Amino acid sequence: MKFNPLLVIKLLLGLFICIGIALTIFMMVHGSKIVGAYVVSVLFILFPGIILYGMTLGFRVSEKTITRQIAQQESVTSDHKGISYQIPLLKTTQFISWEIIETIIYSNYHSDDQAQFSFYLTQPAIQIASEKPGWLAKVLLPLIKTSKKVVIYENCINFREIPKMLEKHFSSINPVDINEVHGKGTLLRSKTTLRENTIQIEEYWKPNPNFEPEKVIYDRYNRTIDEQKQSKNS
Repeated sequence: MKFNPLLVIKLLLGLFICIGIALTIFMMVHGSKIVGAYVVSVLFILFPGIILYGMTLGFRVSEKTITRQIAQQESVTSDHKGISYQIPLLKTTQFISWEIIETIIYSNYHSDDQAQFSFYLTQPAIQIASEKPGWLAKVLLPLIKTSKKVVIYENCINFREIPKMLEKHFSSINPVDINEVHGKGTLLRSKTTLRENTIQIEEYWKPNPNFEPEKVIYDRYNRTIDEQKQSKNS
């Protein structure tokens, strides 16, 4: 199981809210008249509450904002030469030639927010700048340029098409079910209710005991996950 920073942040926000509520109750019980203390307790409740609400339920955004977010979304395509991974935020495209791919691992830990494909290369991917890089790109690109690992997350456009892209070039590809979820192994029972013309379906699943959080999709030397870990540690 991997460390989930988002869950930790939510727990910390919840802790701050509880502290604010407890502080407010304490002052009310003891009849405190210190205005500053009440202000602090309200801030302990208000700001973490707003952040927690946004992280959990999200805020309503305009169409203009949505359009801008889509334009900044990463995407992946392929051709007979290799895979192109566009990163608009950094104004660059990472080109991964088929010849430099050594290993591809698909990871989907149920404690993480996103599944991912990790490409391990024999040499760094080629960086193709689309525009003059901004300050963020200037900071991050030097690190990316020297890395022999490229990670593509599931919020990337065409993420689900990656297995098909690989099948067109590599003959020995291990199948992967991107829809497979750790918590959905065997359906134990299902409950359907109708409320205010809305159908609600509640499903209770037994976790899949055979779920693999990491799968080798391709390896040049046909190594397993354990063999790869041993080679990295040696």
